[in-house]
Amino acid sequence: MTTESPPTPSLRKNPLEPFERFMRTVRTACATPGGRAALRNGLAEELTSPWQLYMHLLPAGGIPAYAPNREAEFPYLLVACLYAVHDAPNPRTAKTNPPSAVKPAEMWQNLGWSYALAARVGAMRRENAADALSHLAELGSDDLHRELPGAISLLRSQQIPVKWPVLLRDLTRWPKWADDVRIEWARAFHVPTNRTAEETAQ
Repeated sequence: MTTESPPTPSLRKNPLEPFERFMRTVRTACATPGGRAALRNGLAEELTSPWQLYMHLLPAGGIPAYAPNREAEFPYLLVACLYAVHDAPNPRTAKTNPPSAVKPAEMWQNLGWSYALAARVGAMRRENAADALSHLAELGSDDLHRELPGAISLLRSQQIPVKWPVLLRDLTRWPKWADDVRIEWARAFHVPTNRTAEETAQ
């Protein structure tokens, strides 16, 4: 069993690339009706039957080797299911964008950025957005995994984007570097107001 650790900013030129690569795997899995349905059902079942997720993710590219056990793989499964529920096109009715057409995420586009955007566009009151973000930031890994689907559902219901590679990176870092992630969320939430509209809308 490999003991390779999740990538950190100091070890990779682009810390998001491994997570972008995994999301390409997820999009491949969701490009078939069966794959998309399995991942959507996985979230509805609270990932209690993960073998069905593996049956579709493994042929599409698998889970990175630096997730050496099932506990470490859980964030990958969770984000895959969340994407399938909220952002994966229905392969029966819509064309699936090729991976090259998906704009890469930026490091600062974390949950703090999503909640700040929700406040800026009027989807949430700023005080409520700050409280929601603070609540998530105070949770341990298990509680965060349990409460995240509801939080993401609320954001996506208001058409607030969630950058899946950034979210996945944050979840994999949470057990050891939660304080770093919390600070990054806080910084993104209180981003200077002169950031361009293009940056905040993508």
